[in-house]
Amino acid sequence: MRIGAGVVALLVLVSGGSLVAQQSKKKTPPPPNSAHPVKDIMEKTHKEKGALIFLVRDAESTDADNKALLEVYKQLATLKPPTGDAKGWANRVNNVIAALQDLIDKKPNAVEKVRNVTDCKGCHDAHRVGGNSGK
Repeated sequence: MRIGAGVVALLVLVSGGSLVAQQSKKKTPPPPNSAHPVKDIMEKTHKEKGALIFLVRDAESTDADNKALLEVYKQLATLKPPTGDAKGWANRVNNVIAALQDLIDKKPNAVEKVRNVTDCKGCHDAHRVGGNSGK
């Protein structure tokens, strides 16, 4: 009886070990991207005075800052808006991309154009969850 119980215990250990080994062979899925990528981008580049967008809007940015913000907006162009019309989102983002490219190309009145197309309230009312009015 003791030998039978020992054999059963040994089989349980071996089969349990192989099950654990098989599970560890499975690929773990990559961590999900941020649940709120637009919000994360905005917090990094638009949140407070001194943020990248304000350096550009206030004509205090370097060429590197301008190019960095252009890359941010190119990334935003690949994302869906949190709320609102996708066509309107694409239009707004593409207008900012064009204005930033003008700034990088040192075209006249480019900073003013960037200011006009980066109106926070207009975009927030259309695409931010809750908008500016707290709806």
